[in-house]
Parts: sequence; C-alpha cells; structure tokens
Amino acid sequence: MGDNGTVTVAFGVGGLVAGMLTGYLSDRAQNRIGFQIGASVLGVAAGLILFFAERLYLVVLFRLVLGVASSISDTMLYATVADVYPASLLGSKMAVVFVFDNIGDMLGPLLGGKAYETMGLGGVSAIAIALSACSLVTNLVFVRNSLAICSARAVGIGRLPEGEKAGGGLLAVASIGGSTRDSAVSVAHSKSCVAEAASTIQGGQESTGRAKVQLAQLLFCLPVAGPVASVFVATGLQTVMETVLPLRLYERFYYSPATISIAFLVGGGVLMVTIPLTGYINDVLVARYGELKRYYFIAGAVAAIFVAQIIIALSTSYAVLVFGYALFSAAEMAMVVPAQSAFGDYINASASYAMAQCYSLAWLAEGLASILLPPVASAIYAAASFPVTLLSIGAVLCTACATVVLALPAREHWRARECFTSRVSA
Repeated sequence: MGDNGTVTVAFGVGGLVAGMLTGYLSDRAQNRIGFQIGASVLGVAAGLILFFAERLYLVVLFRLVLGVASSISDTMLYATVADVYPASLLGSKMAVVFVFDNIGDMLGPLLGGKAYETMGLGGVSAIAIALSACSLVTNLVFVRNSLAICSARAVGIGRLPEGEKAGGGLLAVASIGGSTRDSAVSVAHSKSCVAEAASTIQGGQESTGRAKVQLAQLLFCLPVAGPVASVFVATGLQTVMETVLPLRLYERFYYSPATISIAFLVGGGVLMVTIPLTGYINDVLVARYGELKRYYFIAGAVAAIFVAQIIIALSTSYAVLVFGYALFSAAEMAMVVPAQSAFGDYINASASYAMAQCYSLAWLAEGLASILLPPVASAIYAAASFPVTLLSIGAVLCTACATVVLALPAREHWRARECFTSRVSA
C-alpha cells in the first residue's frame, strides 16, 4: 500500500475502532455531552499533531486520531437529535444535520487546499484546531445532555413546543395504518403484531422500563438492518462514483480536474435543495401514515439511484452525465436521511438503551463501505469498463439493499393478513 493509501485508511481504521465502542459506552453511561466534549478535544489534539508533523507516521497518526474524533462526534450528533425529537419531526431535523455536513464537504477541500498552498501543513492544522476549539467551547457553554432533556420531557418538564409534539413518535401514530408495529406499540396491538423490540431485546429490563441491548442484537433486527443496509449502499455507491467517475471523464472526454469537479459541485448544489425536501416529505408521511412509510421511501430511492447509475454509465455527453449525477446525489440523500431517522423511530418506541449503538452501526456501515468498495471498483474498472463497473456493483448492492429494506414492510403486511384472517374466522 502506498503512502497515500496508508494515510487514507488510517482515518477509516480510527473511525471503525471508535464506532464500535462509542455507542455502547454512551448508552451504558447514559451520557452524550461527555463524549461530544471528548471528540472536540481529540480534534484539537489531531490538529496539534499535524502542526508538528515532519514525518509520515505523524501524518498517519493525525488521520487516525481525526478518524476517532469524527466517529465519536457523528455518532453523538445523530443520537442527540434522535433523543430529543419525535418521529414526525425527525426527518427534517436530520436534514438540517446533513445540510451543514454537505456545506462542510463543499467548503472543506477549497479552504484546506488554499491553506495548504499558502501555509503548508501548518495552515491545514490551524483550521483543524480552530474548528475543534469552537466545537469544544460550544459543547461546554451551550449544549445540554440530550438524555437529560428527554427524561425531563417524559415527566412533563422542558417539553417541546406544542407544534413540535404533533405526531409524537411511533406510539402516537400507532393507530394509523402502516406504523412500525415492531416496537411494542400498545397492549391492544400486541396480539396482532408481535413487537420486534420485545422479541429481540431479551432480559436486562431496568426499573426505568428501558432495556439494555447488545450491538449484535440490533444488527439482526429488521427495523435496524434495513437502514444500516441503506447507509452502507448509499455510501458505497458514492465512494465508487468518486473512484471511477474522474477516470471516466478524463479518458472519455479528456477533461481537466477543474472541469471534472463541476459534476461534483452540481451534485453538492442539488443536495442543498433535496435534503430539506426529503426531510419534510418524510415527516409528512410519518405524521399521516406511520413510520413504516420510511422504508417504502428508502426502497423508492434505491430504485432511483440505480436509474441514475444507468444514465451515468450510458451517457455520451457531459450534460447528460451531470444530470445523471445530480439525480444520483438526490437519490443518495433520499436513502440516507430516512435511514438515519428510522433508527430514532425504533429505539424511542422500543424504550431501550441503544440509541447511540444504532448510530454506531450506521457509522460502521459507512466506514466499511468507504474502505471496501473503492478497491473493488478500481479492480473491475481496470479489468472491464466504466459501464460494467457501475452497473454490476450497482445492481448487486441495490438489489440486496431493497430486499433487506422491504423485508420489514413485507413481514408486517403478512402479519396483518394473518391477523385479519384469524379475526374473521373467529
């Protein structure tokens, strides 16, 4: 592995290690803010390491520590939002997170590249230190532990405004057709719909009524497995695109790096519009029809992202290719935003201490996809062609993802039919 590969992989390794531990420790300690502060401190430390980096191993160490900090920060961020907001608002709140994440993705390379050209690694490290220090101050001064807010709201203190309680989560929409019955909706529904939470989370029930749950148990739970698969596939297809699309543009159209970047900038611009729209549509669907509609929405996005890949793979002009990539970007967010919201739906309804562990699984899926799929795409591209690479990987991943995501609605539909049949016969 070359030096660039080592530096790149170090970030993923650090993130995977932290991702496996952060969710479990946060749920067990019932604390979010401490880990958020820790992530900010690690970010400052990473910047300082880069500032004094004169050898390759220090650059690798910088990326390793930065990967740990990013994993902790992302896991706590998503878990914090899901702790506080009900299902009928979770989509739009997650969309806000992704909007700012997209802004960072767009501005980061530009600012970092300019700082490196002007001041070298010292300029990049200064940005890292400054941003992490701002995060640290914000967490220390303004941020409360989201679990404390959640507990206070549960006893009638610090409630959300009335407008933000509409829909109130999975329990509040249980009577509306299509809700996620896996999460112990009510005693009245328990005979007709066995709760996934009750069957999966065995033992460990505490006096608070919440249950402890292991990370491995969550992975094999359908309400969680579908969103995890969605995050893995969306991230994986994006990394595949970033790996082979520049090669395609150069070999097919002989475009310069500056021209090639236009496609990615257009995709980023599309995301700024589609992310809030995706969150809003999800909230409307959940409020009217129940959380199960998130899974249908994800499945539709999977179909859309494969259509976008077909357009990109078969395009003969740059304009058509850019259109395909814009559709690809929109479909990617239509997969990820409801997936990240679905974790909160399930854990809030099942009343288990596993919120951060769910988002750890999402981060692990993202990290594994980023590490595993680019080498596969590069190997297929070298042996075959761009269309073969894109369509073969896309077909396999999209088919698998749609199957896993739709497994929960299919099972619930079958259970509803059995319940109806049994009631008619009785």
